[in-house]
Amino acid sequence: MATGRMATRISVVLALAATLVAVDPAMSGACACGAFVANDKLRAQQETALVELTGRTESITLSVQARSEATQAAFLMPVPARARFELAEGELFTELDRISRPDVEVRRVVVDGNGAGAPPGSDRRATVVDHVEIGPYEVAQLAGTDATAVTEWLGDNDFTLPDALGGALGPYLAEGWLIVAVRLAPTSGSLADGLPPMRLAFETDTPVYPMRLSATAEGRQPLRLYVLADHRVDVTNPAPEGSAPDLTFAGEVRPDPQYPTLSAMLTGPRFLTRYDAEFRPAQITDDIRFTRSATDEPHRAVVVVVEYVRSSWPLPALPLTLLGLALAVGAVVLVRRRRPVKA
Repeated sequence: MATGRMATRISVVLALAATLVAVDPAMSGACACGAFVANDKLRAQQETALVELTGRTESITLSVQARSEATQAAFLMPVPARARFELAEGELFTELDRISRPDVEVRRVVVDGNGAGAPPGSDRRATVVDHVEIGPYEVAQLAGTDATAVTEWLGDNDFTLPDALGGALGPYLAEGWLIVAVRLAPTSGSLADGLPPMRLAFETDTPVYPMRLSATAEGRQPLRLYVLADHRVDVTNPAPEGSAPDLTFAGEVRPDPQYPTLSAMLTGPRFLTRYDAEFRPAQITDDIRFTRSATDEPHRAVVVVVEYVRSSWPLPALPLTLLGLALAVGAVVLVRRRRPVKA
């Protein structure tokens, strides 16, 4: 039985059909919590995620907007235990944005001009243990012992991972994690038009948002991260050499008719915390981890917007011109008054 449990812990969840098309390994990219492999270049423009913490259960609802014309892609995300997969409501993040939106402080500045500015020792084979289709997503579960077994299975099914990405799976597998991989089949014809948010739920004693695969990305990784828990939550910085995530909002949320999607997830008051960040891939060395804050003090960021307004004078240089003339005239009068009178 213990062997079976260990095999389950090192299983790898992959969303792939048996008839997947070959994908150029150069066409890959990473988002904050995982990685894409696609048949065209793509770049994550914004990743938004909600992490729900309830007892030992962690749920991650994810929405990724990518700039790409890709029509075939797979998304990989590590999780510490076997995950349940389902679709999520896209309206959820619209409501969260409205709740947590920063206050805006406008400062007016008057200017002249326009103001522009598997168990150890077992065989290394990989085995598909489950396969489901949900909406535009195809999800399969692949049990394997290490990154080599996983990448070999993918290669046998005409889906090639870049070497860097395949190697990045190794540390997660060595720690007994699973890799969630979702085959994306956008009905719109390309990833540029977005996809329905996805939700994964799993059991864990140490809440975490996986980030290490993002070290293989080519560009900066934008992330907006919400955490719904019993208390305000602190997060660690996955890129110690870079800037830490910024706290944007912290406050209690309750069921409210104004927010029907979020309210359907609430059985009572909970605490919502929001962080915003952008990470350089070379600086990412760890995952984001969550701990309870020392206080449940509410917080809302203030964004200062500088509004440049033109001077009320019709000609910007006119006040200075008049001032100069007045000073010149005064100087002439003063000189004339001081001239000695001839005898």
